Amino acid sequence: MSQTNSRFLFVVAPEETGGREHLSRCLVLAKTLADYGGTCSIIATPQSAFLLGSRAPFLSCATTEDITPQDFREAAGRLHYDAVVIDHPGLSQDDHIDIAGDRPSIVLDDHADRVIGGRIVVNPSLICAADTYQGLMVDEAELLCGPSFALVSPQARNAEGAPQIDRGTMSHVLLSLQGLTSADLVMRIVDSLRPKLGEAVLDILLPKHFETLRSLTKIASRDTRLVLHGQPEAWPSVVLRADIAISAVGAGFWELCARGLPIVAVSVSPSDHATTAHLTDLEAAVVLDASEQGFEDRLERTLVRLVADPNLRRKLSSNSAALIDGSGADRIAQKLIGLLPR
Repeated sequence: MSQTNSRFLFVVAPEETGGREHLSRCLVLAKTLADYGGTCSIIATPQSAFLLGSRAPFLSCATTEDITPQDFREAAGRLHYDAVVIDHPGLSQDDHIDIAGDRPSIVLDDHADRVIGGRIVVNPSLICAADTYQGLMVDEAELLCGPSFALVSPQARNAEGAPQIDRGTMSHVLLSLQGLTSADLVMRIVDSLRPKLGEAVLDILLPKHFETLRSLTKIASRDTRLVLHGQPEAWPSVVLRADIAISAVGAGFWELCARGLPIVAVSVSPSDHATTAHLTDLEAAVVLDASEQGFEDRLERTLVRLVADPNLRRKLSSNSAALIDGSGADRIAQKLIGLLPR
């Protein structure tokens, strides 16, 4: 195990702009680097810095009043650090290069839809391959791709690394929403699930500033089976007690796989189709396309089928867990530490 006393800066899409998944996975990497002896800091708004004080005591915060690319660059320019991790889809290659300077740098990415700076580029997608970033990153950069580099919290993993144990009774259904999921789709999903829940609880993970929070809060006040979770520090424990997960395809999807949950993967944009097709081929999730006619009916039937069929749940659980071993943070941390001057 490599040790370091270096200083690591994290530049992350703020939760105010739908960056919940980005922040969550960066906290996993920051904690790992801190465990290796590193000192970690993050650029954050004053509000986010206040919340991170209790959520991530291993992380110091440098504040910026605004969240434009220029603000991030200026904030980084006032700090001292030996390496940088950037997880912000709104920053360009010029931003990456300006913030990193001649320091070792990692850029976490999900879509391969822009030119990227950084000595290491990480994309945990199932469909990421060696040629995915051809022409999109500098020649000397190293690409780390695939689920073996997904960043998942230790709490989300079974202690033995085994799939989620089938408890027989389905008492908790997890709905994991992304910050950019449309309000209409959220309400359609919730309205479809409620009649089929029986006595089960529907745990809903909500990004900060979620658009439909008021409407969901009103429904939850009348239907006590709906439990809203807006505090990120509670999410790992919510994942641990889930029996079935319904999730959009995104960075948070790997938390569910690490736990070995039976998953209903919802495709919410055309960019999801290649990933969901691969999940179908691997039988690692039941895939539904939110844009197709009859989506709500298929979602209802899928939930009923999963509750009634323990063999299907076991197959999905085993296949989702096989996608990931949960050691991505260690692999990435060691790569970054290896770039530091000796």
